[in-house]
Amino acid sequence: MNAHRLNHHDIQTIRAFEDRAKKKACDNLRVDCITLLGCLLALLALLVLGLIAGLPQ
Repeated sequence: MNAHRLNHHDIQTIRAFEDRAKKKACDNLRVDCITLLGCLLALLALLVLGLIAGLPQ
């Protein structure tokens, strides 16, 4: 029965693994948000340039 119990070291290892997974997920979400913002800004810039180029001179 003792072979199936988790000792303190095992619990710490699992918590550390879970913490790293949560941090990685948070970092990935942050990168995705920055990428989305960059794409939206680039699209806005292209739209503005297209409007400026279409104006009569």
